[in-house]
Amino acid sequence: MRVGLVTDTYLPDINGVVSSTVTLQNALTKAGHEVFVITNHAGVNVEFQDHILRFPGIQIKSFYGYKVSSPINIRTKSYIEAMHLDVMHLQTNFGVGIYCQHLAHNLGIPLVNTYHTMFTDYTHYINPRGYAGIEKVSVDAIKAASRTVCNNTQAVIAPSQKTKEALLDYGVLAPIYVVPTGLDLDKFTEVNLEDPRLQDIRNRVTTDPQATILVFIGRLAKEKSLDMPIQAMAISKDPHLHLAVVGAGPDEDYYRDLVTSLHVEDRVHFLGKAAPADIAYFYSAFDAFVSASLSETQGMTYLEAMACGKMVFGRRDEVLEELLFEGETGFYFDSAEELLEKVEQFKALSMEQKEQCQQKCREKILPFTAETFAYAVERVYAQAIDDYSKTYEVEKISFAGDFAFLSLDVDSSKEPVKIIMPLDDFFEWKIAVHTKLDVYMVKSYLDLYSFYWCMYRVMQRLVNRDMTRRQVVDYCIRKLEAPAMVANQVADELEASNRINDRQYAMDKADYYQSVGYSKRQVEKKLYNAGISLEYIHEACEELSPERELVNAKQMAKRLAKSLKAQSVRRQRQMIMSKLVLNGYTPDEAREAAEELEFTEDHDQTELLRAYKKARRMYGGKDPETQKMKIRTYCLRQGFSRDEIDELMESETL
Repeated sequence: MRVGLVTDTYLPDINGVVSSTVTLQNALTKAGHEVFVITNHAGVNVEFQDHILRFPGIQIKSFYGYKVSSPINIRTKSYIEAMHLDVMHLQTNFGVGIYCQHLAHNLGIPLVNTYHTMFTDYTHYINPRGYAGIEKVSVDAIKAASRTVCNNTQAVIAPSQKTKEALLDYGVLAPIYVVPTGLDLDKFTEVNLEDPRLQDIRNRVTTDPQATILVFIGRLAKEKSLDMPIQAMAISKDPHLHLAVVGAGPDEDYYRDLVTSLHVEDRVHFLGKAAPADIAYFYSAFDAFVSASLSETQGMTYLEAMACGKMVFGRRDEVLEELLFEGETGFYFDSAEELLEKVEQFKALSMEQKEQCQQKCREKILPFTAETFAYAVERVYAQAIDDYSKTYEVEKISFAGDFAFLSLDVDSSKEPVKIIMPLDDFFEWKIAVHTKLDVYMVKSYLDLYSFYWCMYRVMQRLVNRDMTRRQVVDYCIRKLEAPAMVANQVADELEASNRINDRQYAMDKADYYQSVGYSKRQVEKKLYNAGISLEYIHEACEELSPERELVNAKQMAKRLAKSLKAQSVRRQRQMIMSKLVLNGYTPDEAREAAEELEFTEDHDQTELLRAYKKARRMYGGKDPETQKMKIRTYCLRQGFSRDEIDELMESETL
């Protein structure tokens, strides 16, 4: 297999990405593969020697000497074409990586990406004053950029489960494989403990035979949280406890100033950078390794320390879950005070116990060999190449609302495959007719088809009407035949984007319903039937105007009065009060509304005659006595008195 490893940082640089890249390069070469390294250098010319292609780059001194290359390097295209790569493996998301992504797509080379760095922990480099607004924008931009890079590859390698979970949270759809970076164990396990170099290194800190010396090895940057071990030294009352700091970085002056301000210059010692060939001696020369960093994707320094048989003091973090076992391979801490407590526990171990712990440390890192690492990566390469061979081609594109509808062809003998995707995704991946889409991406959108279809249809409805969460869920299930889980996911997404808001719906609808004449109780019923929670119903109805409620009651009373015929004033008032109460108005509101109604002076006389005539029509077939009794009973029920009825009946001929 011909493999291209793409990295913005490479030898002679010293950092975790370089270590991982070199380890993989050597292991793959040893396994019989032809490996090319595509990187940069602080120069103006393209250099290609011993399978290493270097782009022109600019060194950024404020970022630990990191070099950045232009994302356009046309002069290097012919070199990469001549490599005839089977797969291109990105060790970087930017600089050289951006150009190589573009080139890989043009040359038809499958892409694999290793996500080495939790970039969201590095925003202080672009937001040194820690402004909250800039921080949020920076973090969101990093997540979006990471998502775009990863989704443009056939496979993503995460050095730990922690990294995989973060990428899933970012919205990465590409297959993610957890492959811990391996170590060249011989480099760490073959240190001769009698070598005088060990004592020389230790003497650079102190010649005190009773000293307990913790060592930190790594880049001196704020995300490494070296403050905590330094503060522990300041709190400690033990004059024999020391901290050795090995490395350099952009925040070295900050840490030196901190040491000075805490007056611990005699117990915190900056030893500078160590040559790669000497790193194992610096681990071996001291008693234990310490790091308070939470920004590691795997934590290679933990592995290196344990490979040297050194116990680890580390802050609680997911990357340590399978490595650090309390009291066996190290100790956990979350504060300077807790670190000191754990150091005392470490010092209390007998020589025999420490030897047993050293053995457990070495056993724990055995699975992290360079050979195991290379084998796992080979399998990812094979899967990526296979997935790339099953690409779909975009045949047709249409747009509606916030979505793009794609028709894809994978085999001319089969029906086209149809998928839906949000416009943000469509433009982010620069899709056009004849664009090739990988099988994993198509499968991801096929899995999401029901969700996006429901989103599209519901958003169409929301253009013309407001909907509650329950109405959205019911519509998806009953009309669109979506599973309940998908329906609820649609509702969750619409709530998160504030396209539906049950509280606002309740407030708006309650006000509207009252404005068109509904009583408070009717409003409550309508909101309840729409699926609004009792909490929001009560809140919305508390805002309703009592004055408007009484006005509505009076307006309804007037409408009812027009519909009630052949009744006395007393009976009409009773009927109107009853109907108002049934429609949700209070008895007091109903009484006041009914009593305000105005009737003419001859109302009862006119309506009694109307009732009398109606009764005569209803009972006209009865004998005179029965008819008279029925008419009297009917008129009595309409609220008229017996004397009024009898007087009228005597004046009329039955």
